Order: sequence, then C-alpha cells, then structure tokens
Amino acid sequence: MTTSHWTLALIVLCLIQGCSSMNGWGVSVPGSLSALQGSSVTFKCSFRYPDRPQPAHKIIAVWLKDPCLDGSEELYNSDNPNQDPGIEWIGNLGQKNCSLRIKDVQKKHNHIFCFRFRIVGKDNWTGKPGLQLIVYARPRTPVISPSELVEGVTTNLKCSSSNIDEKTKTSLNWYGLPDQSAEQCSDDPTVLSSCLRFIPSYQDHNKIIKCSVTYSAFAYSDKASITLNVSYTPKNVTIRVDKGSGLTIREGDKLSLMCTSNSNPEAMYSWHKREEESGETRLINGSKGTLSFQSITSSDSGFYSCTAANHVGSNKSETLEIQVQYAPKNVTIRVDKGSGLTIREGDKLSLMCTSNSNPEAMYSWHKREEESGETRLINGSKGTLSFQSITSSDSGFYSCTAANHVGSSKSKTLEIQVQYAPKNVTIQVVHGSHLEIIEGDTLSLMCTSNSNPEATYTLYKREESNDQTRALSNVKGTLTFQHISRTDSGFYSCTATNYIGNVTSNDLEIYVQLSASILKFAIAGSLVGIGLVLAAVLWIRRKDLFKGKKSENNSQREMLDLQQGNETTIPNSDIIYDSTWINKSQRDAPSMKPADTLVYASIQFNNKSKGSDSENPQLGQIKPGSKQQNHVDQSIDGAVYENMDKYKQSGEETNIIRKYPEDAVEYACVVFKNKTLDSKAANH
Repeated sequence: MTTSHWTLALIVLCLIQGCSSMNGWGVSVPGSLSALQGSSVTFKCSFRYPDRPQPAHKIIAVWLKDPCLDGSEELYNSDNPNQDPGIEWIGNLGQKNCSLRIKDVQKKHNHIFCFRFRIVGKDNWTGKPGLQLIVYARPRTPVISPSELVEGVTTNLKCSSSNIDEKTKTSLNWYGLPDQSAEQCSDDPTVLSSCLRFIPSYQDHNKIIKCSVTYSAFAYSDKASITLNVSYTPKNVTIRVDKGSGLTIREGDKLSLMCTSNSNPEAMYSWHKREEESGETRLINGSKGTLSFQSITSSDSGFYSCTAANHVGSNKSETLEIQVQYAPKNVTIRVDKGSGLTIREGDKLSLMCTSNSNPEAMYSWHKREEESGETRLINGSKGTLSFQSITSSDSGFYSCTAANHVGSSKSKTLEIQVQYAPKNVTIQVVHGSHLEIIEGDTLSLMCTSNSNPEATYTLYKREESNDQTRALSNVKGTLTFQHISRTDSGFYSCTATNYIGNVTSNDLEIYVQLSASILKFAIAGSLVGIGLVLAAVLWIRRKDLFKGKKSENNSQREMLDLQQGNETTIPNSDIIYDSTWINKSQRDAPSMKPADTLVYASIQFNNKSKGSDSENPQLGQIKPGSKQQNHVDQSIDGAVYENMDKYKQSGEETNIIRKYPEDAVEYACVVFKNKTLDSKAANH
C-alpha cells in the first residue's frame, strides 16, 4: 500500500472513531448532534494519550469553534471556566472525560466544535474534524383570532405560529370545537397558519378554544387558548319577586320586582303594566331591571311584564299578576273561661288561637318541652286546644301559628305550669366504693321526688326494736352520716310535701355491720376470757380438795341462801369477766376464804342479740336447760363454757345434788347476748 493510501485510510478512520491517532493520542466525539432552539444538548467526549495517567490539574481542556486552530473562538476553557454561564463542564480530566453541556442552545451554536487538550510540560492534541451541532428554530406560541363573535354570523377562526424551520415537519391542531374542519391559510414558509370556519351560538359563549403547534422530530408541542366572546340577544327573560314573597303582597309592604335575562352584552330593561279593569297597557319606569314599591297599595294590583334588549336584539317576559293581600297578624293565645295560668292536675282547660287575616287562616299548635327544649307539633281543631283532664306531662311552652297562602305568623309563647302533689318519692343510699355498710363509713341518704311546686322533705327513722318512728331534722332531703355506727341501723323513710299534698316513700332498711377487725378482736378476747375462767375454776376446785370436806350444814345454808335470793347482783355493764357470787352468811364469816365460797363464774359479751335493743343491753346468766338457754342455743352466741353439775329443775328453783359436800360450785357459764354471727365471723 502506498503512502497516499495510508493517509486516506487514516483520514477515514479519524472520521469514524473521532480522530484517533496511531501514536496513542486521540479524541472521541459524535460526528453530529441535533437540538431544538432553547433546549439543552450534551457533547459526549473522551480523550487519550500514551504516557502514564496525569493528574487533572496538569491537563488543560479547550473546546474550539471551527476551524479549530490557534486563535479560533473558544466555547470553553478549563483555565477560565466561567466565561459563559450557559456552558456547563461535566467531564473529568483525571478520568479522560471531556464532556460538555450547553443548557440553552441558540442559533449561534449552529457550528462545528473541536476538543483540544494539553499536558503541561508535554504535548497537546486537537480532535478533528470535531462535532457538528445542528440547531433548529423553535416555533413561537400560536395566536388565535378573532375572539369576539356574533350569534348566527359565520366566522373564520385563525391559528398561526411563526419562526418555523423549513427543515422540520411542523403541524397545527385545534381543540374545543368538535366536528369542525381546518385548512392551511398562509403562503409564508416561515409562518404556519390554520383557519377554522363555523357559525357561533350563544351556547359557545365563554367556551375555551385551544390551538397547538407540534414538532414531531423533537416531541415538542406548544399551545395557546382563548375564551370566545359571543354576542347574542337576551334569553330567558323572567320577572322575579324580591325576597321570595311570591305573588301574595301585603298592603303597605315594600316590594321589588326584578327582571333578569341571559344576554351578551348586558341588556337594558323596560316595564309595562296592563290594568285589570280597563285592559290598557302603559309604560312604567324601572331602573336596571328593578321595579320597586316602597308602600304598595291596592291600586298597584295588575298584570306586569318587562322587556330586555341589547344591540343584537330584544325579548319580552311572561305576564305576572300582582294581588295585594295580607298574611295573618295579631296572632294571640287566649285562655278559655279566664282560668289563668295556675292549673292543677285534673283541671279542664281550653286554649284558643285568634288572628286577623285575608284570606282566613288555618292554625297549628306547637309545644316546647321545658326540660329537653324540643318543639313538637300537636293537634288542635279550628284554633282550639282542649284538655279534658290536664296532667303534669302537659306542662310546657305553647304557641300557635296562623297561616294562609300569603304567609304565616306565630303567636308569643304561653307557659302552662300544671301543679301536682309529689310523685315518685324515693329515698336512696349514696355510698362509697363498696355495697356493704360497715361501721365507720361515710353515708348519705337522699330523698327525691317529682312535684310542682317544689316539695319540702322530712326524713323519719323507725327503730327495729320498738317499732317507733321519729322525725329527723334535715335540709333539702339529704341526711349524711360522717362515721356511721351500729346504733344508726334501722328503717328510714321520707315524706315530700307541697301545698297540694304529701307522699311518703317506702322504708329503706339500713343495717350497719361490725367492722371485720373489731369482730376478730372480740372473738379472740372471748377465747382468752374463757381460758382464764377455766383456769380459775380448776385451781379453786383443786384447793378445796386439799382443804378437806366442809360441813353439810354450811352447804345447806349456802343452798338456802341461793334459793332465797341472797346473792350479789351482777351490774349491767360492759365487763368481759365477772367475779364469783358469794353467800352473805359466808361473806360475813371472817374465817371463810373466797375460794371456799365460789358459787359460779360467768363471762358476758355486752352485745346485741337478734331481736333485742342494742341501746338497752341486758346482763343475765342463763341456767343450763332453761327456756332462755334453749333460745341462746339457736344462735352461735350460746354458752361457750359451762361447769356442769348434777341438777334437776323443779318450778323456778333448782336443787343441786352434790356428789361431794365440799363442792360449793353450782355452775359457771359464758353467755353471748348478740345477733347471730355468720359462720365466717365465728371461725375467726
């Protein structure tokens, strides 16, 4: 191959691969790029050199315009990167990337550009023939004309766009007018125009029409729009009565008649009246479509019409008849037979509603409840509302409404208060967090009722023991126990009273339970007391055995003293353990020791038993086998300890048969005079 052939091959290879050199130096760029004016375009570029990689600061990059020689105009220079703000360097010299972006391409960029790079202290290279940038003109936004049209008049709408590039395929498109054909209507190659022929209607008024220009090569589109202004004659001419008062006019009222229409441009209005009697029509004054009556009279009755007109044409309304009448007035509620407003339950009452009206009014009644505030419609006949036997539920606020076809009016509200004796008298417990009432709790009793007028309350307590009832002082039906005790147990009731009558509630039983902690302490104390009595009795009997036998005469005297009632009475107190009874004759003997004269010992719990009065406890001793003993045996609080001896019952006296004469002890017992305990408390 000759030298000329090698040179030609090198030139072809340079054109294909971006001016690559055979000695390791070169630049790679696209051969050409196309861009739309105003868009953004990127030059993709890379370069190479034979030496080892150089740092970026040792490489100087320059983009030059054709002919790409020394002194050619520079598009970009890395030594002066801020020459043109529309040029953006996006390459990386250290990575041999020389890409560049033009943000806003203009016609002035329609050139060939070459990339040159120089390594400081070494050689440089220019990539030729470079990159050719082809910039196409951007079409201007379309213009639509005309926008003002007249109904029924044939019109040509024109859409045009200039700055059209002949090298591209450009088109115009219409939107908003369906089934209409358009055609090209311009001979200038740099101006693209489209004409649309149509006949506008009043329905096309304010319609939005659009036209767009499109570059298919760049997927570019721009559009414009207009709002059609179609002039048309007044349509839908109508008379409207101001404030919705209809055609029934009250004499003396202020009345306005308004004439309205749909027109473009705005219409002017005129009024005509045809007399009802004579049938003559005359022109009357009106301002801007409004006919006003400051105080209408019967002479203003008649048939009215209005005409709306503009420069396009005119139209007339339908005829409106005006009749001067009046709605009901002076609507009043009257109480029949002058019974006043103080009504007792069971009375007969009639309410009458009256008014002045033309034509005659119809009446309806309404009641507003005092508590809920709700208003409901109630039945009435010809303006009369009757109660044959009025009840408390009929209390409330009454009003009546009189209405005819002209209008309606409402009376003032009349309050009816039906007075009645107290009802639903109830006494309730307001307690704490638990249902059981425990001694020491805070508790309130509340008395409530329904009454008119308001009732006063008296609370009563009936004692369980004697069935006696007594009144309790109280304020507004509430009784509060800050620390309730067992003495507060009983049956409570309350009486509600007003001047009509009084009603008493059912009894409410209040039972105050002993605190669990106190109950446990009492049981524990009783067990300790029993233990002490047993120990004392056993010790005394043991001592008597060591002393020897006593004389039978002394024993008989002791028995006689007991039968004659020469015993010391046990006081009625809250003692837990009582000492022994001593025979008077033995007590008088100085040589007799207390241990020798023990008759019996007892332990008493001074608590209320079922059916007894807690405020008057009685202290007593119960002999084994007696009727009292049988009654106690029915309760858990029976005898806890008994020193049993042989005895027999004869009438009211008891004869003791002793095994040994020295046994001076008759019996000993423990008596619980208390309400029956539940099994749970007894176990404690």
